[in-house]
Amino acid sequence: MQYAKKALLLLACFVLAFMTVTPMVSLAATTIQDVPTTDSKYKAISWAVDNDLLALNSANNFLPNEQVTERELVTMFAKLDKNYALSYNESVAYNFYSDLYLPFEGTHVMANRSKAITRGHFARIYAAFKGLDLDEPQAVQYLYTNDISTGSTGKKTFADFNPSTKLSRGDAAEFLYRSVQNGSFAVLGLKKSVAGRDNDKITLPAGFMGSNSGEFEEPKDNDSDFTGPDYVNNALQSIEVEKPDLIANGEDMTPITVSLKACNGDPIADDKSYTFRVTSSEGADIVNSAGEAVRNVQSDGSTVTAFVKAKKLTKSVRDTISFELINNTDPSMKCLVGEKLNAHVRYAPQPELRIDFKVYDPTNTDDNGTVTPPYVQYEKPPEFFTENVIDVYGPVPLNPDADEKRFSIGQQTNVTNSLGVVQNMYLQYGGADPKYPALGYENAILQFENYNISVYLFEKILNDRLKDSVTTPAKTEIMYMISEDGRPIYRIQGIDDNIASQVENINPVGTIIQLMSPKYMPEEKNLTLEHYDSVMKIYAILTGLSNYERTVLLKYQGGKLLGQVEAYKKRVEALKESADAAARPSGKDRYTQVMVTLVRPGGEPITDYQGTVKIKFDGVEKTASFVTNTSDYLNNTGGPGTAVAYFDSIIYGKSKIEATLVNKVDPRYATILKSITDKTITKEIFTNPYFSKNACSLATEVAYVVDYSSSMKRIDQTNYRGTKMMELINQIQAKNNIVIETNTSATVLGEGSTENVLKKDLYRTSTDKGATDIFTGIELALTKFSNDTKTSKSIIVVSDGKTSKSKMAKVINDAKKKGIKIYTVSMGKKNQINEAILTQIATETGGTYYHAIDNYQFHQVAQKIIDAILCKTAPSSCINPDDLFEEAAVSIRKGYITMNARIDSNCSNVANVVVRYSSVSGDVQFDLKKRSDSVFMLTKNVQTMVDFKVNGDIEFLAYDKDGKIISQKTVKITNS
Repeated sequence: MQYAKKALLLLACFVLAFMTVTPMVSLAATTIQDVPTTDSKYKAISWAVDNDLLALNSANNFLPNEQVTERELVTMFAKLDKNYALSYNESVAYNFYSDLYLPFEGTHVMANRSKAITRGHFARIYAAFKGLDLDEPQAVQYLYTNDISTGSTGKKTFADFNPSTKLSRGDAAEFLYRSVQNGSFAVLGLKKSVAGRDNDKITLPAGFMGSNSGEFEEPKDNDSDFTGPDYVNNALQSIEVEKPDLIANGEDMTPITVSLKACNGDPIADDKSYTFRVTSSEGADIVNSAGEAVRNVQSDGSTVTAFVKAKKLTKSVRDTISFELINNTDPSMKCLVGEKLNAHVRYAPQPELRIDFKVYDPTNTDDNGTVTPPYVQYEKPPEFFTENVIDVYGPVPLNPDADEKRFSIGQQTNVTNSLGVVQNMYLQYGGADPKYPALGYENAILQFENYNISVYLFEKILNDRLKDSVTTPAKTEIMYMISEDGRPIYRIQGIDDNIASQVENINPVGTIIQLMSPKYMPEEKNLTLEHYDSVMKIYAILTGLSNYERTVLLKYQGGKLLGQVEAYKKRVEALKESADAAARPSGKDRYTQVMVTLVRPGGEPITDYQGTVKIKFDGVEKTASFVTNTSDYLNNTGGPGTAVAYFDSIIYGKSKIEATLVNKVDPRYATILKSITDKTITKEIFTNPYFSKNACSLATEVAYVVDYSSSMKRIDQTNYRGTKMMELINQIQAKNNIVIETNTSATVLGEGSTENVLKKDLYRTSTDKGATDIFTGIELALTKFSNDTKTSKSIIVVSDGKTSKSKMAKVINDAKKKGIKIYTVSMGKKNQINEAILTQIATETGGTYYHAIDNYQFHQVAQKIIDAILCKTAPSSCINPDDLFEEAAVSIRKGYITMNARIDSNCSNVANVVVRYSSVSGDVQFDLKKRSDSVFMLTKNVQTMVDFKVNGDIEFLAYDKDGKIISQKTVKITNS
C-alpha cells in the first residue's frame, strides 16, 4: 500500500514560515534586466524572485507584463501559505486547496491549469483564501479595503480594477507582496463551493459599479468611551444589554444590541448591512448563533447584535464590550469610523444547581431536552509543541488496558527549562523522560484529512501505518494544530494513491472510500455499537458532498459504496436504539428524566458531593443522590456528580422543574454552597410538541422561506424555527419542497421530494448574519414551482419583517398571478417586528399572518398552517384562544400600582379584562380600562390596596361580551 505523505521536514517548514512572516525587500542577487530599480513594482518583483515565487529567464528578464497561469498561482500560494506543509507539486497543491473550496478552475479540469487567470478571478480566489465567499465586485472591493490594490487610476471602482484583464506577473508580485506585508499569509478557505454567500459582509460604495470614485474613510485614533444612550453625531441611538450580570461559568451569555442611524440622523435601510469588530477587554468570547467564537458581526439595517459568553472566573470582573465599524465605504456612516461604542457586563462567580432534562416518548422520537454532559473534558495539548508535523509512536493506545487512552508523540521544538533557558530539542511525550508523560487523545479533535473521525478509526489508521514503519521504534507522522477553543487537533493525512486517482483527487470522496475500507470497517453483519461513532462520522462526510462530488462517488465501483454507507447507518442506529431501550428504567414506557449537577463558583462541576437533592416536576417530588449518571450508551457510565430522577409524566410545551438541596449539606462544601442552601432553584423548560395526525391529504407544493438575518439572533436564539420548519416539511409531505434561507441574499438549501430534502442539513447549520431581504427569498421561491395545475401551492415565510419594500408590489402580484398563497409568521416581542409588511403579504395573497410570542405558540402556528394547506381552510390568526395574554403585569412605583395587559390582537373576542386580588374580607377585582384594541390598563394609589395580598398570586381574567371567562393568567407584583 502506498499513500501520499503530506508533511514536509520540520526544517523546511521553519524556512517556509520564516519566509512568509518576513517579506524580503532587498535587491535580487542577480540584476533584473527589464525592471529598473526606479519602477514602482521593483521592490515587489525583487521580493518575488528572491522568494522563488517567479523566476527570471536565461537573459535575467522578469517579463512583468507576461500573463500568469493558474498552475503558477497555485504554486505561489502554496509557497507562501503558513498552513501549507506539503510538497510544491501542483497536483498536491490543487488537492489541498480543493478541500478548502478555493475557486481554482483547474482542480478537476487539467486543461484549465495552463490557462491565464484574470484579475477578477484572482480577487475571488484571494478572498476565498482569506475565508470569504465573494462575487467579483465584492472581492475587488475587499482588495481595495485591505490595501492589496489601489486600482489602475486610484478611483477604486470595479471598472478601475480591470477585472477582465489577464493577471500579469508584475501584478501578481505586487498583490502577494502587499498581502504578506499586511500580515500572516495563511489559508482559511471555505466550507462550501463559492456562491457569493459572504457578499453581505462587503459594502460597495456609491458609484462603485459606475465611474464615480469611492470615498474611503481611514480609521483614526479615538479613545472616546461611549456608554449607554449617548450620541455620536446622531448615529448612536442606544445600547441595550439584556443581562448586565452574568455568572462567571464559561456558559452564561447575553445579547448586546446597538441601535444606529446614519450620521445625519436619517434611518438606515433594512437591507443595509455593515461589519463591526466586537472585542472584550477581558478576553471573553463573542459568539454567533451557533455558539462559535467570532471576531466580526454584521448589522441588520439599524441594529447590530453580538452575544457575549462569560469567562470562567473565581473573582468578579467588569468587562467592556466594544463595537467598532470596520471596512466602511459608506460616507453616511463615516462618523463611526475609528470610534468604539462600549457596553459593560459583569462576570460574578457563584455556585449553581444546574438542571437538565430529557424526555423519552416512543410516540415522539424528536430530540427533546437540554441534556449535555455535565463536564466536557478537553485533552491537554502538548505544551511545547508548535502547530506542525509530529511523530506518533506505536502502539496506539500505549496501554490498551488502561482507563484512559494515551499515546506517545514527539517533535523537534523549543523547550523552556526550569531556569528559563530555551533549548531546541527533540521532545517526546510518553518517551524515556518521566517529566513528559504520554498524552490523552480520546477527547481531542481527531481528523482524517479535514474531516472529523472517531477514536476507533483514528487508532485503526495509525496502527495500520505503524505496521509499515521502517524505523525503530515504529513511528508515523500526523499534523498537530489547536482549535479556536484551545483543544488539540490531531490530523492524519494521505489518501491512498490508487483511490485518489480514481476519484479525480476529490478529498471528501477519497476520504469516504478509504475510511470504508475493510482494513478499517468490518462487514455490515459484524458491526457493533463500537462502530456507531465511526459510521456516523463517515455519513456526515457523505451528506456534505456537493452534487458533483456525489456523482464522482457513484461512478466508483458502480455506486456500491453509497448504498453501503446508508446500510451501515441503519444498522448502527438499530443497535443504538436497542442499547437505549435496554438502558431505560424497567417498567417505564415513557418518562421525563431530570438531572441536577452542583457547580462550584468558577464553573467547575462538583464530582464527589455526598448528599441528596429534592426534585419536583408535574406535582411529583422525588429525592435523588448525587451519583454517576448513565448517559453513555457504550459503557453505561457518565459524568460523576449528577443526581438523576425519573418521572412518569411528560409535559409537552412549557413547564418547570424545581430543585432544592436536602439538609444536611456536605460539610466540605457548606461554605461555597451557602447562597443556594435552603433555596429552591426553578428552571422553566420547554418540550417540543409533536403535530397531530393530518386531518386531510392533498397534492401540494410548498416553499419554506426562513429569515436568517442578524436581527433574528435576539428573537430565536436556539434556532427553533429551523427545527420546526424541518418537522413541518416532514409532516406536510409535499410533492415538491423548496427550502430557502434568506438574509441579504437568498440560497436554496434543498428542493424536491420530502425524502430527498430531509437528507440534507437544511436549517440545522444556518447562522444569523447580514441584512434582511425576505422578498429576494420569496422571489426565488416563485421561480421553483412547477406548472402542474393540479397541485396546491403555498409559501411559508418566517421573519421579523424588517426588510426593504422595493420588491414587495412585484412579488405579491407574481404570487397572485400564480395562485400561490403566502403564510407569514413572526416570533418574539412585537417591538422587534414589522407586522405591517408581513400582514400585507399574507392578506393580499390569500394567506394568513401569525405572531408567536414563544416557541410553544410557534408550534401552534405550524399546526394551523398544516391544516390550512392540507384542508384548504381559512384559519383565524388567533393562535390559542385559551391563552390570549401576550403580557400581564402588576408593578409598583412611587406609591402607585399599575396593572396592564396586552391581548393577542388577532383574537377579537375579548370584551374586558379584570385583575383579581385576595383581601382580608374576600376577593376584590378591578376592571382595567381599554386603551386600544389589545391594551388594557389601570393605575391605583397604594393606599387603596393595603388590605389586599399584593405579594401573593394576582389573577388576570379576560371576558367575552357574554361575561364568560375565556382566558386567565397568574402573575406576581414587581417593583420598577
